[in-house]
Amino acid sequence: MTYNFKGKTAVVTGASRGIGEAIARTLANDGARVALVARSADKLKELAVSLPNEPVVIAADMESAEGWKAAADAALKALGHIDYLVNNAGVSEAQPMGKVTGEGLDKTLNVNVRNLILLTDALSPSLIQQKGAVVNISSVSAFSGAMGQIAYSTSKGAVNSFTRNASIDLGRSGVRVNAVAPGVIDDGMWSTAFAKGLDREKTLERMGRLVPLERRWGSAQNIADAVAFLLSDNASYITGQVLRVDGGMIV
Repeated sequence: MTYNFKGKTAVVTGASRGIGEAIARTLANDGARVALVARSADKLKELAVSLPNEPVVIAADMESAEGWKAAADAALKALGHIDYLVNNAGVSEAQPMGKVTGEGLDKTLNVNVRNLILLTDALSPSLIQQKGAVVNISSVSAFSGAMGQIAYSTSKGAVNSFTRNASIDLGRSGVRVNAVAPGVIDDGMWSTAFAKGLDREKTLERMGRLVPLERRWGSAQNIADAVAFLLSDNASYITGQVLRVDGGMIV
Protein backbone atom coordinates (compact mmCIF):
# COMPACT_ATOMS: atom_id res chain seq x y z
CA MET A 1 0.00 0.00 0.00
CA THR A 2 1.16 3.51 -0.73
CA TYR A 3 0.17 6.72 1.04
CA ASN A 4 -0.09 10.32 -0.04
CA PHE A 5 2.64 12.24 1.78
CA LYS A 6 2.97 14.84 -0.98
CA GLY A 7 3.89 18.22 0.51
CA LYS A 8 4.85 16.67 3.85
CA THR A 9 8.25 16.75 5.51
CA ALA A 10 9.78 13.99 7.59
CA VAL A 11 12.85 13.56 9.79
CA VAL A 12 14.23 10.02 10.00
CA THR A 13 17.12 9.27 12.37
CA GLY A 14 19.44 6.34 11.80
CA ALA A 15 18.59 6.65 8.12
CA SER A 16 21.85 5.41 6.60
CA ARG A 17 21.05 1.67 6.64
CA GLY A 18 18.63 -1.08 7.51
CA ILE A 19 15.26 -0.13 8.93
CA GLY A 20 16.00 3.61 8.80
CA GLU A 21 16.91 3.47 5.13
CA ALA A 22 13.75 1.48 4.33
CA ILE A 23 11.62 4.02 6.20
CA ALA A 24 13.25 6.95 4.42
CA ARG A 25 12.77 5.32 1.01
CA THR A 26 9.13 4.51 1.71
CA LEU A 27 8.23 8.01 2.89
CA ALA A 28 10.11 9.68 0.04
CA ASN A 29 8.58 7.42 -2.60
CA ASP A 30 5.15 8.23 -1.17
CA GLY A 31 5.78 11.95 -1.66
CA ALA A 32 7.48 13.28 1.49
CA ARG A 33 10.60 15.40 1.56
CA VAL A 34 12.85 13.57 3.99
CA ALA A 35 15.67 14.79 6.23
CA LEU A 36 18.11 11.90 6.54
CA VAL A 37 19.93 11.88 9.89
CA ALA A 38 22.90 9.66 10.79
CA ARG A 39 26.60 9.84 11.60
CA SER A 40 27.84 8.83 8.15
CA ALA A 41 27.47 11.72 5.72
CA ASP A 42 28.87 9.62 2.88
CA LYS A 43 26.25 6.88 3.27
CA LEU A 44 23.49 9.46 3.56
CA LYS A 45 24.65 11.17 0.37
CA GLU A 46 24.59 7.82 -1.46
CA LEU A 47 21.04 7.27 -0.29
CA ALA A 48 19.94 10.83 -1.04
CA VAL A 49 20.81 10.63 -4.74
CA SER A 50 18.40 7.71 -5.13
CA LEU A 51 15.45 9.45 -3.49
CA PRO A 52 12.91 11.92 -4.93
CA ASN A 53 11.72 15.23 -3.48
CA GLU A 54 15.10 16.81 -2.68
CA PRO A 55 16.06 14.91 0.48
CA VAL A 56 18.22 16.67 3.06
CA VAL A 57 21.41 15.12 4.44
CA ILE A 58 22.11 15.83 8.12
CA ALA A 59 25.28 14.34 9.59
CA ALA A 60 24.64 14.23 13.33
CA ASP A 61 25.89 11.81 15.98
CA MET A 62 22.91 10.85 18.15
CA GLU A 63 25.33 9.33 20.65
CA SER A 64 26.88 12.68 21.53
CA ALA A 65 25.39 14.94 24.18
CA GLU A 66 24.38 17.62 21.68
CA GLY A 67 23.66 15.37 18.69
CA TRP A 68 19.92 15.83 19.09
CA LYS A 69 20.31 19.62 18.94
CA ALA A 70 22.44 19.52 15.81
CA ALA A 71 19.83 17.31 14.13
CA ALA A 72 16.88 19.48 15.23
CA ASP A 73 18.49 22.78 14.22
CA ALA A 74 19.58 21.47 10.81
CA ALA A 75 16.19 19.89 10.08
CA LEU A 76 14.23 23.03 10.94
CA LYS A 77 16.60 25.20 8.93
CA ALA A 78 16.45 22.97 5.86
CA LEU A 79 12.76 21.99 5.92
CA GLY A 80 11.15 25.01 7.57
CA HIS A 81 8.60 22.84 9.35
CA ILE A 82 8.28 19.23 10.44
CA ASP A 83 5.22 17.08 9.77
CA TYR A 84 6.63 13.69 10.75
CA LEU A 85 9.42 12.47 13.03
CA VAL A 86 10.67 8.89 13.02
CA ASN A 87 13.03 8.16 15.91
CA ASN A 88 14.87 5.13 14.55
CA ALA A 89 18.51 5.66 15.65
CA GLY A 90 19.52 3.02 18.17
CA VAL A 91 22.44 1.04 19.54
CA SER A 92 22.79 -2.22 21.42
CA GLU A 93 25.53 -3.16 23.90
CA ALA A 94 25.57 -6.91 24.59
CA GLN A 95 26.28 -7.03 28.32
CA PRO A 96 24.64 -9.64 30.60
CA MET A 97 24.11 -9.13 34.33
CA GLY A 98 27.43 -9.22 36.11
CA LYS A 99 29.16 -7.55 33.19
CA VAL A 100 27.17 -4.34 32.74
CA THR A 101 29.41 -1.28 32.44
CA GLY A 102 28.61 2.35 33.01
CA GLU A 103 29.98 3.18 29.59
CA GLY A 104 27.78 0.64 27.83
CA LEU A 105 24.73 1.71 29.79
CA ASP A 106 25.35 5.41 29.16
CA LYS A 107 25.89 4.87 25.42
CA THR A 108 22.68 2.86 25.04
CA LEU A 109 20.51 5.18 27.11
CA ASN A 110 21.95 8.32 25.47
CA VAL A 111 21.07 7.19 21.96
CA ASN A 112 17.94 5.14 22.58
CA VAL A 113 16.26 7.30 25.23
CA ARG A 114 17.85 10.63 26.20
CA ASN A 115 18.52 12.04 22.77
CA LEU A 116 15.32 10.55 21.34
CA ILE A 117 13.32 12.47 23.94
CA LEU A 118 15.29 15.69 23.51
CA LEU A 119 15.00 15.60 19.71
CA THR A 120 11.25 15.05 19.92
CA ASP A 121 10.94 17.85 22.45
CA ALA A 122 12.93 20.25 20.26
CA LEU A 123 10.75 19.52 17.23
CA SER A 124 7.46 19.47 19.14
CA PRO A 125 6.56 23.15 18.47
CA SER A 126 6.74 22.52 14.72
CA LEU A 127 4.92 19.19 15.06
CA ILE A 128 2.17 20.98 17.00
CA GLN A 129 1.92 23.69 14.37
CA GLN A 130 1.53 21.06 11.65
CA LYS A 131 -0.61 18.66 13.72
CA GLY A 132 2.01 16.10 12.83
CA ALA A 133 2.91 12.61 13.99
CA VAL A 134 5.80 10.79 15.65
CA VAL A 135 6.78 7.13 15.40
CA ASN A 136 9.43 5.72 17.73
CA ILE A 137 11.18 2.46 16.90
CA SER A 138 11.05 0.18 19.92
CA SER A 139 11.66 -3.58 20.11
CA VAL A 140 9.94 -6.78 21.23
CA SER A 141 12.83 -6.97 23.70
CA ALA A 142 10.94 -4.38 25.74
CA PHE A 143 8.26 -7.04 26.34
CA SER A 144 10.22 -10.29 26.40
CA GLY A 145 13.72 -9.31 27.45
CA ALA A 146 16.73 -10.89 25.78
CA MET A 147 19.86 -12.65 26.96
CA GLY A 148 22.69 -10.16 27.52
CA GLN A 149 20.52 -7.19 26.54
CA ILE A 150 19.99 -5.50 29.91
CA ALA A 151 20.66 -1.97 28.66
CA TYR A 152 18.93 -2.41 25.30
CA SER A 153 15.75 -4.01 26.62
CA THR A 154 15.55 -1.43 29.41
CA SER A 155 15.99 1.42 26.94
CA LYS A 156 13.21 0.13 24.70
CA GLY A 157 10.89 -0.21 27.68
CA ALA A 158 11.60 3.47 28.32
CA VAL A 159 10.79 4.26 24.68
CA ASN A 160 7.39 2.61 25.12
CA SER A 161 6.71 4.61 28.27
CA PHE A 162 7.80 7.83 26.58
CA THR A 163 5.52 7.05 23.64
CA ARG A 164 2.49 6.78 25.90
CA ASN A 165 3.34 9.90 27.92
CA ALA A 166 4.22 12.03 24.88
CA SER A 167 0.94 11.03 23.25
CA ILE A 168 -0.88 12.45 26.28
CA ASP A 169 1.12 15.69 26.36
CA LEU A 170 0.83 16.31 22.63
CA GLY A 171 -2.57 14.80 21.94
CA ARG A 172 -4.56 17.92 22.79
CA SER A 173 -2.60 19.75 20.13
CA GLY A 174 -3.47 17.13 17.53
CA VAL A 175 -0.06 15.41 17.44
CA ARG A 176 -0.09 11.61 17.44
CA VAL A 177 2.75 9.60 18.97
CA ASN A 178 3.08 5.86 18.41
CA ALA A 179 5.81 3.23 18.33
CA VAL A 180 6.66 0.17 16.27
CA ALA A 181 8.32 -2.78 18.00
CA PRO A 182 10.15 -4.99 15.50
CA GLY A 183 10.81 -8.65 16.13
CA VAL A 184 13.74 -10.41 14.47
CA ILE A 185 14.53 -8.41 11.34
CA ASP A 186 17.09 -9.62 8.81
CA ASP A 187 18.76 -6.24 8.54
CA GLY A 188 20.23 -3.40 10.60
CA MET A 189 21.70 -4.48 13.94
CA TRP A 190 21.70 -8.16 13.01
CA SER A 191 23.66 -7.35 9.84
CA THR A 192 26.31 -5.74 12.04
CA ALA A 193 26.48 -8.87 14.21
CA PHE A 194 26.77 -11.10 11.14
CA ALA A 195 29.56 -8.88 9.78
CA LYS A 196 31.43 -9.37 13.06
CA GLY A 197 31.36 -13.14 12.67
CA LEU A 198 28.03 -14.37 14.01
CA ASP A 199 26.95 -17.39 11.97
CA ARG A 200 24.08 -16.06 9.84
CA GLU A 201 22.42 -19.31 8.77
CA LYS A 202 22.52 -20.89 12.23
CA THR A 203 21.18 -17.71 13.79
CA LEU A 204 18.39 -17.40 11.24
CA GLU A 205 17.34 -20.98 11.96
CA ARG A 206 17.62 -20.69 15.76
CA MET A 207 15.78 -17.37 16.05
CA GLY A 208 13.23 -18.45 13.46
CA ARG A 209 11.97 -21.11 15.88
CA LEU A 210 10.64 -18.27 18.04
CA VAL A 211 8.43 -16.91 15.24
CA PRO A 212 5.03 -18.61 14.82
CA LEU A 213 4.45 -17.07 11.38
CA GLU A 214 6.21 -19.54 9.06
CA ARG A 215 9.28 -19.41 11.30
CA ARG A 216 10.63 -16.60 9.17
CA TRP A 217 12.41 -13.37 9.96
CA GLY A 218 10.89 -10.04 9.05
CA SER A 219 12.34 -7.46 6.70
CA ALA A 220 13.17 -3.78 7.07
CA GLN A 221 10.35 -3.09 4.61
CA ASN A 222 7.85 -4.76 6.96
CA ILE A 223 8.78 -2.16 9.58
CA ALA A 224 8.75 0.71 7.09
CA ASP A 225 5.23 -0.24 6.00
CA ALA A 226 4.01 -0.15 9.60
CA VAL A 227 5.63 3.23 10.17
CA ALA A 228 4.06 4.69 7.03
CA PHE A 229 0.63 3.48 8.14
CA LEU A 230 0.97 5.05 11.59
CA LEU A 231 2.06 8.37 10.07
CA SER A 232 -0.74 8.37 7.52
CA ASP A 233 -4.28 9.72 7.84
CA ASN A 234 -5.45 6.08 7.85
CA ALA A 235 -4.23 6.00 11.47
CA SER A 236 -5.73 9.37 12.43
CA TYR A 237 -7.39 8.00 15.59
CA ILE A 238 -4.45 5.90 16.76
CA THR A 239 -2.06 7.33 19.34
CA GLY A 240 -0.11 6.15 22.37
CA GLN A 241 0.19 2.64 20.94
CA VAL A 242 3.10 0.24 20.48
CA LEU A 243 2.52 -1.85 17.36
CA ARG A 244 4.45 -5.12 17.47
CA VAL A 245 5.61 -6.26 14.04
CA ASP A 246 7.09 -9.59 15.04
CA GLY A 247 5.41 -12.48 13.24
CA GLY A 248 3.59 -13.40 16.45
CA MET A 249 6.63 -13.72 18.75
CA ILE A 250 4.80 -11.90 21.55
CA VAL A 251 1.12 -12.82 21.96
